[in-house]
Amino acid sequence: MSPTGSGSTDSNTSTPRDDPKGPTTMHASPARDPQSGAVSRRLVLGGFLGAAFSSLALASCSDGGGSGGNGDGSQGTGWTPPAYIPFDGVTPDLPGSDIGVAPAFFSYPQNPIPREGFPLPQTDGVTALLQGGVPPTAPDQNEAYRLFREQAGNLMEAVTINADEYRSRFQVVIAGGDIPDFMQMLTVPQLPQLLEAEFSDLTDILGGDAVAAYPGLANIPTPSWTIPKVNGRLWGIPQPRPPAGRILSTRGDIFEEKRLDPYPDLNSGEDFIELLATLTDRGNDQFALGTDPVSWLLNGLLEMMEAPNTWAVEGGTFTHMFNSPQMVEALNEGKKIIDAGYLHPNSFSDPGQHNTWWRAGTTCMLWQSFAGWGTFARSEPSWNIGYVRLPKWGGGGKAPLWKLQAGYPAFVAIKKQTSDARLEELLRIADFIASPFGTEQFLTVNYGAEGFTYERQDGQPEFLPDQRPNTVQGWQYCGANANAVLYAPGQDEMVRRQHAYLEEVIPAGTENPTLGLYSETAVTAGASWEQRTGDMLREVLRGAQPVSAWETMASDWKADVGDKMAAEYGEAATAG
Repeated sequence: MSPTGSGSTDSNTSTPRDDPKGPTTMHASPARDPQSGAVSRRLVLGGFLGAAFSSLALASCSDGGGSGGNGDGSQGTGWTPPAYIPFDGVTPDLPGSDIGVAPAFFSYPQNPIPREGFPLPQTDGVTALLQGGVPPTAPDQNEAYRLFREQAGNLMEAVTINADEYRSRFQVVIAGGDIPDFMQMLTVPQLPQLLEAEFSDLTDILGGDAVAAYPGLANIPTPSWTIPKVNGRLWGIPQPRPPAGRILSTRGDIFEEKRLDPYPDLNSGEDFIELLATLTDRGNDQFALGTDPVSWLLNGLLEMMEAPNTWAVEGGTFTHMFNSPQMVEALNEGKKIIDAGYLHPNSFSDPGQHNTWWRAGTTCMLWQSFAGWGTFARSEPSWNIGYVRLPKWGGGGKAPLWKLQAGYPAFVAIKKQTSDARLEELLRIADFIASPFGTEQFLTVNYGAEGFTYERQDGQPEFLPDQRPNTVQGWQYCGANANAVLYAPGQDEMVRRQHAYLEEVIPAGTENPTLGLYSETAVTAGASWEQRTGDMLREVLRGAQPVSAWETMASDWKADVGDKMAAEYGEAATAG
């Protein structure tokens, strides 16, 4: 597929796979009424840094006043997302859509299109703090970096930090006040105040058709812009990906050995259980699944039972899946599956081995992000990877997909600038990074330098052995769209299946209504419950605690933080 696996593990960086979190994650999405006024240093230290940081990311960018470089957000709420204006320089073989269906391409143009306006006229150097790795070949000796900087017209100096260590550096930079031009955001307490004090409000600069001035950014599908939305304003640039959620992939080669269709048509929970039983052969150390029982199995059951996608809203009232009847049913059914031995016996103790079991053929199916489909299909074509379209548990059709964020959850914000001209330069840089599929700049941003990190085989870019890590690190999070297209040279049939899958599941999928909303309680007191609720769910599934113990904890959670979170999300939704 795309150079980073169309949304899977970001293999050209050291950041982790964007696997969906389990039901214990309290999503602290952005958006309540803006709170005016600058933030004191005491507040920055005591509020932003004094509480736990969540890995859910948020975003940045420019001017709430519509024309000033500071972007102080003083106009208050008013959210019109940037229009989706697909790049017309290359026609996809299968079209995308403004709701997140990715366009599909069977080949890269033999003559990539040079974009007008690049390199930029001479500009002051740009700085950034981003998640990412360190290339084996240092940037000042790295041909991919040289070409990237040459085409951008800027030195593009970035500090890239492994995701596991990023939040520590993020804290230090915010506390010190020496904020770079571009900064990848994390969800923190008092996030709205931090954004308003230090970063540019881009709502009026990029909202609606105004984004047409930046064709690369305009090529980002509408749903992705919800990621940097906080308090009804636009605070950054997202890296777009289809909001395709989880997929239950099948090892087609194993299914065929068992005389099963790699794309089984299941019509109920009973069919699902029968499939698990058919695939499991404990005598030969083969199991239907091997995965974290809470993060993946329980979520899959909840999806089949049509539980809230973390949250649901009806009549303006927000309710959480913790307190849903489906949670109790899913725990009961999940325990039966585990007791029957359909999961790898080490799924509780060593769930991180799920890919190892899958590769070895010890497990026959794998719950993963949509992006992993292309990654494995490309690296292991003999597997003939298929998928299970999950049924409604009680029968009556296919279960609506739980849609996730339409992109990497950590958006990139732009520091407040001293002038409109400087902010314009930085947005042009972001537009360069977002160069669409089919352009020369897309290849530079996502593949590096021809002859150094990749070569063209029959016109199609292919990474040279061990050279992917030498591509430019980190900058792709600022709008690069390699993960928002379907592209796998020589695998047209797989690309067609992926596109058909997205066309089926995205329009009918279930949204998490808190995406784009912010709850202070979720980031502070709510975060302290995550370990406790996760542990209890795990204990119930393994049989160490009764389901009634979960029901008691869910009631306590609701009374302590759940009702407050629901109220804050309701206020945020009302405010726009």
